[in-house]
Amino acid sequence: MKIRKMIGLYLAMVLFFVAGMPEKSFADIRPTTQTEAASRMPTDGETPGIEGNPSVIRGNGAMAGEGISQEPVIDPANASKPDVSEPIYDPTSYTKDDFFAQKTLKGIYSSTELYFYVPNYWDVKYVYAQVQYDVSQLVEGKSSSVTFSINNVPIQSYKLEYKNGSPQIVYVKIPMSEVRMGFNSVSISAYARLFDEEGCVDDDSDANWLRIDGTSHIRSGYEAKDPEHTISYFPYPFMSTYNPTGEGLSIAVSDQAANGEVGAAMNLMADLSSETKQENNIQVCLLSDLANKNPTRTILVSIYDNLPQEYKDLVLKAPDTTENATVTFTNDLKGNPLLIITSMSEDSLMEAAYMLMDENRVKQESGNIASVEKGSAQLAVNAGKQSDMMAGNYTLGDIMGRGLTYVGPFHQENYIYLPVSQDFVLSDGGKLALKFRYSENLDFTRSLMTVYWGDVPVASRRLSKENASGDEFNFEIPGDMVGTAANSIKISFDLEITDLICTPRQGDMPWAYVSKESTIFLPPSSDTSLFFDLIGSPFRNQGKFNNVMMVVSDQPSGDELNLFGQVVAMYGNGIKPYGSFLVRKASEFKKDDGDYNLITAGTFGGNALLPQINDKLSFKYSPDGAGFESNEQLILSKEYAGQIGVLQLLKSPFSLNRGMLAVTGSSAQTLLHIQEFLRHSKQRNELTKDCVIVAPDFHTTAFQFLQGTAVKAEPAPLEKLVQNKRSVIFTIIATSAMSMMLIGVIIILIRIRMYRKRNE
Repeated sequence: MKIRKMIGLYLAMVLFFVAGMPEKSFADIRPTTQTEAASRMPTDGETPGIEGNPSVIRGNGAMAGEGISQEPVIDPANASKPDVSEPIYDPTSYTKDDFFAQKTLKGIYSSTELYFYVPNYWDVKYVYAQVQYDVSQLVEGKSSSVTFSINNVPIQSYKLEYKNGSPQIVYVKIPMSEVRMGFNSVSISAYARLFDEEGCVDDDSDANWLRIDGTSHIRSGYEAKDPEHTISYFPYPFMSTYNPTGEGLSIAVSDQAANGEVGAAMNLMADLSSETKQENNIQVCLLSDLANKNPTRTILVSIYDNLPQEYKDLVLKAPDTTENATVTFTNDLKGNPLLIITSMSEDSLMEAAYMLMDENRVKQESGNIASVEKGSAQLAVNAGKQSDMMAGNYTLGDIMGRGLTYVGPFHQENYIYLPVSQDFVLSDGGKLALKFRYSENLDFTRSLMTVYWGDVPVASRRLSKENASGDEFNFEIPGDMVGTAANSIKISFDLEITDLICTPRQGDMPWAYVSKESTIFLPPSSDTSLFFDLIGSPFRNQGKFNNVMMVVSDQPSGDELNLFGQVVAMYGNGIKPYGSFLVRKASEFKKDDGDYNLITAGTFGGNALLPQINDKLSFKYSPDGAGFESNEQLILSKEYAGQIGVLQLLKSPFSLNRGMLAVTGSSAQTLLHIQEFLRHSKQRNELTKDCVIVAPDFHTTAFQFLQGTAVKAEPAPLEKLVQNKRSVIFTIIATSAMSMMLIGVIIILIRIRMYRKRNE
């Protein structure tokens, strides 16, 4: 009996201990460092982590000494009148304007930020902000002000006052001593009080507003530094802020167009295309095409033996082994910048391309010659595998460099701009673990925290006085958000106060603070989706090329390479190095090589792969290849069928769970129309469904032929553990209980047997 009691007690203790254990936050299994999130240059829609000089708010004593980033509330009595005269500076060769998004600031205290970037090749002469704004007619100038700060350092405060409903403009000179290389933040903090004949009406929180117009901007005047053939400046001068389309840049390969040459050139095309915005005028061509293109800047990728002698003479240090690649920054015979990437082995050309794409590596090359060892890319891949296993795990400190601060009554909100790649789509199991605190002078019956995925509310939590000094909010992002993309999370607080007086002291103003230790887990989706709407899938994953094989014709022309370059640029915006990208000639392509996401382009007679897959195309070629045949969704006239080009996404005929893009045309002219169409980002972004006809006038018609094209990829074991943590815990509990029960039964049976033997 004692043994049975002990077993039962032990089993109960095990179950109680396991069931009562708090679930470990996913923050506990995240990597200790997130250097990539902090160091990489963000693409469009992303915001970098900025570490400022936080000041300390002292309200109710709860936040003192915390080092919380907070813009000061300037006493309006000490603010000056707005400077309405545009600053006058000596003219510079170049200027760049960074525009604020149109936004309305509401409440007694609210703020917004704009980030601008200073490249290392800028010699900045001046920076100033021009802000056009409107204010509520109830805002009282004697008790309202706006403060401008650069990198969390206040620089100027102005009075806010209503002016007959007319838009107002204020100019703010930004001290050059506070402007730094890389990202800079300019914040606008408004302290706006309300006034009418009866006195203050601050309890009407929507009435005290400051609207910033979208024409507001930060203007930087600069001169361009001489790169002096220093590789560390790359991609400057081949790409620059004063030439945002890449006009005049040619990326050339030898006339033999070896697979390794084309692969390295396409990766560089994808990388440099990230620098272009509305239009991409970078050219990809054969070396013999350069005479006709007359480039002002050239990047040449070639096996050393394929280089003409005149270019070999320009290589400052010939490759001395069959393993390494060399990068030479020099001038061509016309005196224009020339970058030569060469090696005895074509496999090493991609190594050099990856080095140039990796900002942390290229900035180490302080000379005009760089030697790239074969295998260096694999070292970088191996180093990134651990962080890739836990991709999507961030703390607020990783992303922002600080926590989030909210000051003032009523509705306050802050955005967290996520360091995710442009191909990011949310998978199952997205979670947030927020740690925060707030002042105790709130009306807790009406005060609330709300979290948004993009602009869609996903969770909310009422605030309570007993948790004011340390609250937590852990939740999973709802399932209806799975498969959606967002580049920001918004966290808002409604800080309501009972008996709000007319002019509260700053120390009595309500506040909230979200700790930088708060954790965000955003697992990326590994589904394969064949829609142009999801521009990255299936050719990108987590910002890198995802097992891509590009199949070109046996003797690609310069026009064909240019077309492939624009296709790669479409999928390569914001691409990171060290992905998987191969090139094959059509005659070399074997079905056994088909376990890739394929990209191919050409005409029926020019690319030998297209006849092989013709029966799989949504718009099939006619038997003579002079046009396309009608199908169940569109009847084509014979003339129109010979004038159009077609972008067609389809399931790969050669492998399960892989996709394929076929850029098809009946002639070189129709393919040229597609090439020019893809140069414009607005037109690329309007591509939709899985098949698009491009007419000679760039008019497009989209069709949906594929159904159920999202293919679930099997998650990695660690992803399964993170995403199914509760199931794993339950399984452990159940297995432990069953094991203990089995042991108990065995012991009981043994004791019964022993008892019977004694009686016998």
